[in-house]
Amino acid sequence: MQVHDWSTSRLGSPSVWPQPLKTVAGLMLHSKTPAFLAWGPDLSLLYNDAYLDILGQKHPAALGQPLYEVWPDIRNDIEPLVNKTLSGEPVYFENALFTLRRNGEDEPAWFSFSYAPVDGPNGRVAGLYCSLTETTAQVLAEQNRQAETRRLYSLFEQAPSFMAVVREPSHVYELANSAYLRLVGRQDVVGKTFREVVQEIEEIEEQDYAALLDQAYATGKPRIGNRMPVTFRRQADGAPERRFVDFIFQPITGPDGKVNGVFIEGNDVTEHARTEDELRESKRSALQTARHLDAVLQAAPVGIAMVDAQGKAVRANPANRQLWGAHPVSQGVDGYGGCKGWWADGSARHGRRIRPQEWALARALRGEEAPRDTVEIEPFGEPGIRRTILDCGAPVRDSDGNIIGSVVAQMDITDQVSIEAVLRETILTYHTIANAIPQIVWGTRPDGYHDYFNQQWYDYTGVPQGSTHGEGWKGLFYLEDQMLATKKWRHSLTTGEPYEIEYRLRHHSGQYRWTLGRALPVRNEQGAIVRWMGTCTDIHEQKLAQEELVQSDRLKDEFLAMLAHELRNPLAPIATAADLLSMGTLDEEEVWQLSEVISRQAGHMTRLIDDLLDVSRVTHGQVTLDKKPVDMKSIVTEAVEQVKPLLEAKAHHLEIQLPPERSMVSGDRMRLVQVLANVLNNAVRYTPNRGRIALQMVEDGNQLTLCVRDNGMGMSDELIAVAFELFTQGERTSDRTQGGLGLGLALVQSLVRLHGGTVSLQSAGAGLGSELTMVLPRLPHDDGPRRFEADDATPGPAGESLRIMVVDDNVDAARLLGMFVEMLGHQAFVQFHPASALECARQVKPHICLLDIGLPDMDGYTLARQLRQLPGMENVLMAAVTGYSQPRDKQAAFAAGFNFHFAKPINAQQLKSWLADVAVQGKDKPVTAGG
Repeated sequence: MQVHDWSTSRLGSPSVWPQPLKTVAGLMLHSKTPAFLAWGPDLSLLYNDAYLDILGQKHPAALGQPLYEVWPDIRNDIEPLVNKTLSGEPVYFENALFTLRRNGEDEPAWFSFSYAPVDGPNGRVAGLYCSLTETTAQVLAEQNRQAETRRLYSLFEQAPSFMAVVREPSHVYELANSAYLRLVGRQDVVGKTFREVVQEIEEIEEQDYAALLDQAYATGKPRIGNRMPVTFRRQADGAPERRFVDFIFQPITGPDGKVNGVFIEGNDVTEHARTEDELRESKRSALQTARHLDAVLQAAPVGIAMVDAQGKAVRANPANRQLWGAHPVSQGVDGYGGCKGWWADGSARHGRRIRPQEWALARALRGEEAPRDTVEIEPFGEPGIRRTILDCGAPVRDSDGNIIGSVVAQMDITDQVSIEAVLRETILTYHTIANAIPQIVWGTRPDGYHDYFNQQWYDYTGVPQGSTHGEGWKGLFYLEDQMLATKKWRHSLTTGEPYEIEYRLRHHSGQYRWTLGRALPVRNEQGAIVRWMGTCTDIHEQKLAQEELVQSDRLKDEFLAMLAHELRNPLAPIATAADLLSMGTLDEEEVWQLSEVISRQAGHMTRLIDDLLDVSRVTHGQVTLDKKPVDMKSIVTEAVEQVKPLLEAKAHHLEIQLPPERSMVSGDRMRLVQVLANVLNNAVRYTPNRGRIALQMVEDGNQLTLCVRDNGMGMSDELIAVAFELFTQGERTSDRTQGGLGLGLALVQSLVRLHGGTVSLQSAGAGLGSELTMVLPRLPHDDGPRRFEADDATPGPAGESLRIMVVDDNVDAARLLGMFVEMLGHQAFVQFHPASALECARQVKPHICLLDIGLPDMDGYTLARQLRQLPGMENVLMAAVTGYSQPRDKQAAFAAGFNFHFAKPINAQQLKSWLADVAVQGKDKPVTAGG
């Protein structure tokens, strides 16, 4: 104002201004809030520095000019208010909507302002004084908040679980969703107390619902997993129905940190509770079945004998002694040589004496699933007498799968052998037909003895031909399925009903695969069962698909809940900071502090998203390492620099021990820094304030060992066992002070393995600290002169100013990026549409183009190609600034002619360094593609 030429203004020189004008103008100029003064008949405009942001490009031409000439576009809005003020009546408006023309465009804007009349020397109103504040950001934030609130309430209302919120010690209902209203059987719960509402529920058994609610309110501790049998009346006929509900009572704290309410959530787990009851009944039934089996053993006509792990005989049933006669008790496998037996299965070994180690009992002790064998034996005390028997053995295992003995079942089939010879020719024809069927086909005698399997059975299981005759097929069942299969098979044999079961059958690969087994009885003319015919169908893929679907759904829900929690954590301080900024009462220091909070929390959200993308790329094998000789001492320096803010915030002491010489490895610098920063970050986060952290690097032959120790929370053995798995974290607390998604160590292990190294964890237990050790292959020492790498170079001093065009359809993002470019001393040309960007490029010939990819009408790739076709733009440098940051996205960007790739949110330091490199190297020289 001092240097302004007032000769052209109707106000004249400030020296002749009336005293009231001087006084008010002086007050205005010292005000920190935007203010202006309109004086005289023409309402000549005076304003302070704070008003310049609102005035924009109208300054300095607006100084001393009539108010309506400066603001012609809002004259209709403000003229009635100005006239009212000039009549002597002050005016105040809050969040008033105006349409302003800024940067050549009309846009809505909201202001809170007051007009005050200013008296002249004669005591009459000679002008008006306006103090105003633009509230556009606050109004838009409030509109967004209200929309978000409506969305969250919709989710709450539509949730399938029972949800309600009660306030005050008397538990007055504030909210209740439809599921909860159906549970209590009434709609008018809001405003009523809990005890008034639950009168509709006939009985809540075994636990005092109200007492648990009181306890959660009084202690501030959540009550989780409270299963309650609840009896209430059904909607249809009013009959009582008993259901089981799992309730969660989560205390709600107010701004003062005190509990002022409780969040109630319940899930109907009736079917799960009934399943548990059925499981207990199943166990009782299993014990009863075991007793029955013992009785069957005594009564069975089949000779059965059992031995311990060393092969010593421990039990034989009466049928076994009748078959073999008075045989001595064997003390081990070697004693089986006293049993005279010959192979009688028609194979190449037919007629050969059976060795001790070949008896089914011995093979079962070695872990073989012994088949049904046809053998001839000579009973003890009956020389020259031979009997043909079916011999089947199986190992006996404990719950851990260890063999603790074996059992053999032997049946005298001497009479049947001659009959079978007659039937053999007929059976051969039958076998030929069965082998032509693609399914597994098997057959048994009327008593269930398996005497036939087609070729598909042997191809599938990989067992020798005939090895599963008799009871040998059971040995191919998964141990947990054997009892059920035997039970159902015996039921069918007893009743003649069709046999059908799903069980896990051992494939020739060693894998147990789900199989559907079915069998029907074959009856003669009198209706008697003369045979059973069955099939086996592989349903493994279908079964696994069903199980994986259930597991995937559960993991998805758990991860989404955890991800939602982790993303809400940084959103909370950002939202609070936005609310504080909207008050407009903060000084510069407080505004700076809030901007630090927003930046820090936004960075945290970015790291969460980067971790998700990184772990996806690594686990899917989509990461390609850019391996070069790297000095691990420089990696340590960069990693420590990254965690330094958190290290200082928690006042930790970091001790670093490095070898004096360079320690070289072949690796990807960026990934190695990421690995070590993740490890240090974990140590810092999980160590209480003022803790001690030690980083030690040691060379050992051709290996390089890095060890990070802390005296923090420590880890249990159970947690160490799964620490490197995805989404694994320690015990979660309600405050989630440590944060994270459980991806860090999984990512560390994957990247270390890609570098040919190993990683391990150790801890003496909870509260005793942790130790993580990484071992990497070390390159031999090179005593020659050091060859500097590209990563060692630092940007040179900034060169001349560059013309930079920013294109993004997100107006706020484009303008902020343009402001940042101008702060670096360059010229920014901000465009929001590809068409306007092409026109701008024709006129200004930018040196650099920063292009968004997801643009309207034309994507960033097409825009880049068209820009290069413009005259004089053939060598223009281009960088993609986009949220698409997968490796394929970067490849697409470089294929389209981009020189660099920045992922949103853009790393300001990375952009600054790149622009500095461009300025130093020259605008028309190529810059290495990266990002």
